Amino acid sequence: MVPADPHGNLGLSRLRRTLAWHIARRPGGLVALAIQYGHMRTALDARTSTGYGNRARRGFHGELDVQTALAAAQTAARLRDAAAVGEKISGPATRRALIGAASIPAFEGALTTPKAAAKFLVRDGLVLFDNPDSFLICAFKRDTALCDPDPGAAAPNQFACQLGCGNAIRTDSHAQAAREHADRLDAKAALVPQPLGDRIRRTAGRFRALADAHDSAAQSAEVAIS
Repeated sequence: MVPADPHGNLGLSRLRRTLAWHIARRPGGLVALAIQYGHMRTALDARTSTGYGNRARRGFHGELDVQTALAAAQTAARLRDAAAVGEKISGPATRRALIGAASIPAFEGALTTPKAAAKFLVRDGLVLFDNPDSFLICAFKRDTALCDPDPGAAAPNQFACQLGCGNAIRTDSHAQAAREHADRLDAKAALVPQPLGDRIRRTAGRFRALADAHDSAAQSAEVAIS
């Protein structure tokens, strides 16, 4: 007979950190987390309100920092691995992103406390955020960000990502993913009325143009960092 779980019945409350891990790794994940857990003040007044969003960065806001820092560290590790296997990189922040990727902690467990995570995130210009919906990595730097980040923000508004931002980089994998997305859009365009289909095809063309621009400008990590 299976003994009773000493921690009680299994429920979503016991999967809080697991859910947070997945949500935080999507564009706009911090806002989604605030909505998911019913703490809108973390999105509307994260630094000055009480409770989970207070100035001491305890509770839920500390958890947001931890998950954001871990996601950024993993993005940096993936960029470093991509460069190591020969993927080329393009974008105005390429050199800075490669420096940031090389400076991630050797053991990500070092980022699992709110204090360590907050310290990691304030390295302006060296923290990397994956944005799969825009097919790029953001080497976030407040002064050059076009996504209108809040004063003192340690992360970009990934749902407001803008073309031409000086914080963006792309790898060969991003370019390939953009082309595959364009192909899916073209397939969708063939199934809808012509005016909507034309708009979808124009969007597909923009994604292919992003991939083409990457191909024409991409260089190896060794060349970019020199």
